Amino acid sequence: MFITLYELWLGQNNDPIYADEIFTPVGVITLMVSLILAAVFYVILGRWKSVFSGRGPWVITLVAALIFAFAYALWYAMDRTGADESDSYMTGFGAINTLYAAIYFFVFSIALKRFSIFAKHTPF
Repeated sequence: MFITLYELWLGQNNDPIYADEIFTPVGVITLMVSLILAAVFYVILGRWKSVFSGRGPWVITLVAALIFAFAYALWYAMDRTGADESDSYMTGFGAINTLYAAIYFFVFSIALKRFSIFAKHTPF
């Protein structure tokens, strides 16, 4: 599933290591981190104090998810390929992973906001 999602935007790489060892683990971790951050925001923080009911804390949590998604994808790809520095495909992979993290976080926000006391109407 993740191989198809990433290759849809990036195209196929000549190095099969991306399809074999990189796309799936990064996709799963990105999905899980997005779920965990959304759950922390709505189930823990959104039930704790009303200060977390605004868009500002939600945006901060989203940005944290996006930074993680880009950095993790880049680091994991560099580690698995053994590259000393990133190339354009790795950077594109990090950017696409960031896009998917934003989508996952938004979907999880829609699903989890009903479990919040103070942040039921966040992000909209």
